[in-house]
Amino acid sequence: MRQCGFDCEQNLYQFLRYLDLLDFEKEVENSSKIRETKPLGQTPTKRRKSKQVNLYGQQTGASCDEEKCTETTSTIQNPTETSNRYLDSVPDIVVTEGRPMTDSSNESLRKTIRSWINRISEAHMARVIAELTKLFSEHPRATIRSLLIDEVCTLLESVPINTGSKEGWLQLDLSVCVACIHACLHARLQHDNLVAYLVESLVDKISHRQQSPVSSNVLSSFGLFLSSLFQFGVLSSKLVFDLLGEFLEEGCLSAFKASHVICTAVGVRLRKADFSACQNLIQIATKHLTSSTVDFTSSFQRCELEGVIRRLSEKHSKEECVTRALHLKKMMRSWMKGVCVSEEMCLSVGLSDIRDRETRGRWWLVGSAGNPFTTITASMATQHTATQALHSIDGSGYYLPPEIEAAAENLGLRTASRRQLFSILMSTPGGPDATASALLKACSSSGSGGSSHEREMIQIVVHCLMAENPFNRFYPRVLGSFINAHRRFLMMIKCSFWDVLKKADLSVNAKANAGRALGILVLVYNLPLTVIKNFDFGDTSDGNVAFLRHVFVELCTGEYQHALAKLMQLSTYTHLSRNTRIFIRKHFSSEADEKLKSFVLRLAEDMRESEIH
Repeated sequence: MRQCGFDCEQNLYQFLRYLDLLDFEKEVENSSKIRETKPLGQTPTKRRKSKQVNLYGQQTGASCDEEKCTETTSTIQNPTETSNRYLDSVPDIVVTEGRPMTDSSNESLRKTIRSWINRISEAHMARVIAELTKLFSEHPRATIRSLLIDEVCTLLESVPINTGSKEGWLQLDLSVCVACIHACLHARLQHDNLVAYLVESLVDKISHRQQSPVSSNVLSSFGLFLSSLFQFGVLSSKLVFDLLGEFLEEGCLSAFKASHVICTAVGVRLRKADFSACQNLIQIATKHLTSSTVDFTSSFQRCELEGVIRRLSEKHSKEECVTRALHLKKMMRSWMKGVCVSEEMCLSVGLSDIRDRETRGRWWLVGSAGNPFTTITASMATQHTATQALHSIDGSGYYLPPEIEAAAENLGLRTASRRQLFSILMSTPGGPDATASALLKACSSSGSGGSSHEREMIQIVVHCLMAENPFNRFYPRVLGSFINAHRRFLMMIKCSFWDVLKKADLSVNAKANAGRALGILVLVYNLPLTVIKNFDFGDTSDGNVAFLRHVFVELCTGEYQHALAKLMQLSTYTHLSRNTRIFIRKHFSSEADEKLKSFVLRLAEDMRESEIH
């Protein structure tokens, strides 16, 4: 300061004097009072604490703290910003990996699922579907599935049908969300038949309404949700027709009202699906109108029955729910990142199948392996038969149900051990993993002939996947569970597919199914693609071409880099790699699906460039 020409002593004295006047050394005791001061002339207002309610508008009895109240105030001031921030904030899940699920962790998962369901809207549908689908891969699928079903059922029971809303019905948004989650899990081979378990739960609630009565609004909500699943392609029309027939035969006002709601939503689709079944329903409704059993003191029953007849008779509908459902169906593909709802995802089940569990089992929960609508019409055995199979497949006195005996005879399974393995494959509940475990346990308990029984086991699974039409992903998932159990099954599965390539008497559908199964095993379960080294590229028969073509079609369902890495495995065999590129250019250049065509041709081009460099 001296160098700058200042008088240090005088300036220092003045600086200390200013500090003393401003009193900087004293600490502010209560800064909150300064923040709470209001402008002059504004009267102080008392801060109200908002009542805490859950998703369904029910008061929990606890008041929110100051922080939550502040968030409520900011939400009212800027709702758009808060909505985006609420969507981007992922709920915290405190679940330690590798530990058993406890009640607290289940409650945390329940809150997470409830929060995502609460955000369902057309603008946020893609994010909600992705997050709920990701939960199935991060946590036990059975736990997520049961919690999701509980929340959906609770929401359907709590929210009434609002026919005057311009945003559409909540049941439509819920059903399209569940359908998209089911399709995404199916495409990732992680599906646990979410739609089947959900339909079973709702049918049980509808069937037991005599013991535990439900209101007409809840019954209509359940019916509208199930019919919307049919609208979005994951449920067949058989269940909807059975529900309508049961409601009309019941003859009460609540059942008539639920029938009218269902027909309003999907009456045109039902008429296109089965015209004769619609005519039968119209005759039942007309019979109720002309009979004296209907209480006409109230005109509501007549109005509902006339509405059912009118909705089932019209060829076109301009109802808001119909047009919105068509719009949501068009948006499904963009929400699922290109995944389509195929026919094999549709649950072909009726009320009699779901209610007749003691004799026919729960085949709809394990895929179409025991589906009576497929070519293999085998009824599921009882749990006692499946448990008996685990002891030994060579034991005496083993009983097979007549249906499974006939199906085994149709498939050409002559020996007793093969028939018993086939029975285990058809009758074990719990999905592919449980079926693979039951088969391995049965083979391991057979003693010294375990290795031969294991080879027969794999041949039977491959035989079944080729015999069914349409293609059933249940069987390749069983083969994938074998690979995950032990790597020795890798060579057995390779040999089984080599036997398929050598057989010239197989149908085109059988070889196409084998190709799709091989593509799934290569893409998901890390089966080397070099298994096609025995493929005869000179054989241009329809079955041979369909086999390799469907292998590449399944590879294209995954990510591009992953599919390219699988194809690069063929670079170790020069002739195999070159013949594969020639096959791709020859058979995919005229492909009608432009997306598949560009995907496969790009794979061949990048494969060639990688080999050159």
